[in-house]
Amino acid sequence: MKYIIKDILERENYSKEEIICLLKSQGEDRTLLFRKSAEIKEKYIGRKVWFRGLIEFSNICGKDCLYCGIRKGNKNLRRYNLSDDEILEAAKFAYVNRYGSIALQSGELESQFVTDRIENLLHRIKVMSNGELGITLSLGEQEPDVYKRWFEAGAHRYLLRVESTNKALYNKIHPNDDHHSFSKRLECLRIL
Repeated sequence: MKYIIKDILERENYSKEEIICLLKSQGEDRTLLFRKSAEIKEKYIGRKVWFRGLIEFSNICGKDCLYCGIRKGNKNLRRYNLSDDEILEAAKFAYVNRYGSIALQSGELESQFVTDRIENLLHRIKVMSNGELGITLSLGEQEPDVYKRWFEAGAHRYLLRVESTNKALYNKIHPNDDHHSFSKRLECLRIL
C-alpha cells in the first residue's frame, strides 16, 4: 500500500507501517513531517528552548561491560573524578544561566561513600538553586534504599541504561561475574 505523508500526518494515531513510512520520508515529504513536528511542539511547549546540562563527573567504573570505553578493565584511559567543588561550580553555572536541569553522571560504583557523597551534593545543589534546578542522576545500579535517599535529597529523575532486553545478548556483552546480572538490572528498573 502506498502511503501519502500528508494523509498520514492528518491522523492522531499511526500504524506500524505508517510510522515506518514517516521515518523513511525524504525531500518534500520530510519537509511536511518536520513542519508537522514543529507545529505539535509549538502547540504543547511553545517557542521555548530548555537547556539541560550534563555533568559527567567521573569515569571511574566498577563494572567491566565489554562495549564500554570506561569499563574498569580499560587500562588505556586516564581516569578522573571531579571534586565536589567542581561539581557544584558546574551546577551553579547551569542555574545562573537558566538551565532547566542538570544530569549528574559517572561510571557505576556502589559504596557508602558514593551514596553519602551524592546525597550531600543533591542537598547542596537544591539549596544553591533554591530548589529550581531539576536533577537527573545516571549512576548505575544501586540498592533500593539508595535510590530512595537520592530521591528524597532532590533527584527527580534517574537514567539507567539497558543495552539489551535479550538475556543472551546482555550476558554476552557483560562478563559473567558478581558485578553483572540481567535480573538485577531489570529489578533496578522495576524499583525505579
